[in-house]
Amino acid sequence: MKKTTLITFLFLAFSFQSYANNLIVGTPIISGNTLTFTIKWDNSWYVTTGPSNWDAVWIFVKRQSCVSGGSSPWIHGQLAASGQSVTGSELQIDLASDNKGVFIRRSAAGMGNITQATITLTLASAINGDNVGVYGMEMVNIPEGQFYIGDGTPNYKAFTDGATSNPKLIDASVQSAGLGTVSNYQNQNLGSSVSLPGTFPLGYDKFYCMKYEITAGQYVAFLNTLSFAQQIRMQRDNQPNTTPPDSPVGTIFHCWPCGNNSPNVVIATSGQNTTQISPAVYANDLNGNGTFNEDEDGAALGITLNMKNFFAFLDWAAIRPMTEFEYEKVCRGPLNPVASEYSWGSTDLYNGYNVNNYGSPSASNTSSGLGMGNLGTNRIFRAGINAKATSNRSTAGASYYGVLDMTGNLWESCIGGWGNDFSDFTAANGDGNLFESGDSSNNGSADVAGWASNKIIVKGGGANWVGGEWATISARNWTSFDNYGFFQGGRGVRSN
Repeated sequence: MKKTTLITFLFLAFSFQSYANNLIVGTPIISGNTLTFTIKWDNSWYVTTGPSNWDAVWIFVKRQSCVSGGSSPWIHGQLAASGQSVTGSELQIDLASDNKGVFIRRSAAGMGNITQATITLTLASAINGDNVGVYGMEMVNIPEGQFYIGDGTPNYKAFTDGATSNPKLIDASVQSAGLGTVSNYQNQNLGSSVSLPGTFPLGYDKFYCMKYEITAGQYVAFLNTLSFAQQIRMQRDNQPNTTPPDSPVGTIFHCWPCGNNSPNVVIATSGQNTTQISPAVYANDLNGNGTFNEDEDGAALGITLNMKNFFAFLDWAAIRPMTEFEYEKVCRGPLNPVASEYSWGSTDLYNGYNVNNYGSPSASNTSSGLGMGNLGTNRIFRAGINAKATSNRSTAGASYYGVLDMTGNLWESCIGGWGNDFSDFTAANGDGNLFESGDSSNNGSADVAGWASNKIIVKGGGANWVGGEWATISARNWTSFDNYGFFQGGRGVRSN
């Protein structure tokens, strides 16, 4: 049985100009080993001044053999070395160096809607009778270049230039040689317990960054490509809600904080672990009415994730965690640091909210706050909710490069912190496939070298934190986190 699976991330998105971008990926048509589908999104950009960057859509493919029915695992669809194309001259398609997916972006400077283009992807092997899913997420190009870590604030464990309190410049020579011992970049010796080599991503090199934190809709799409055994591992690590995939329809699988202030991921079709092993099908049901994936069911809300499940999602999407050094670059860009600045480049913070249509992709914040506007509210918002056609960088909460919500909503999970060794982490991306074997403790885990041995630092504040210095770009207070009861989420980056 062959079928195509339409996977469309329909939540609103925004460029650094703060306009809405609705990303729509059409149903793929299969011919041999090729997939042809349409794509469109609004207010794309490519600028050659200022940030000198562009937005892009990261597209990747999953496939599932029908030979064993629903028990067959979904695997990553490796692309061929050639045969990837896009119609017209407005867009170009960049094949990733590992053939795990493509970036679709403007081919020349310009701004505006991409009304519709046709994409053809060629897989490395014939599709035959496989089920196929095409997935897309919006990302932002972060160009190569130097920047500062730390903002000169003596408190909050910020990075420093050696024993001083000054910010430290990360340039080509530092990236090449590595930062070395912690005393070179933090005057209280709060950093990696082992010297950081040049292979550690300090942020100088170019990369792509997700425009938003991972959303409930994206997480459901991820869960629905896992085997029963992999879903078991996701369930086990989702404390306090321990819900096996063979639980009854409507059972809440994931929520935090539970109630009407965050996504509710529920079981839409129960999995089986008896006569025929088959995974559960998950859905969003914020309003709890038992009708799944409605407009108001919160698919566009950011979602809390513990460290293992966060890493698993990134590996599945063939991207990787960002480092706390890269976090500062994404926020600040090449500008000189401002003491105690937030991700929108100022120290101003007005934390107000009045949300209409809370769980809908069209949810709006009618308050005139800065950035996400939900610090300390214990309420998770729609990704990019404060970015409107009339917004500027501050009111939209946009970073220098146009990435949204780096302050507020959910704490950003980054490789780094102190008291542990993260020197083995590199710019290696996920391979698209998760661990699965007879070892049930690891099923569904990311299998990238250098990830499992690391813990994370959380940055940027969250819905549970009122604000102040701990939510600023350079604050480094909360480290070694591996749970998700802390309004902890995050986003991925990709080195190409």
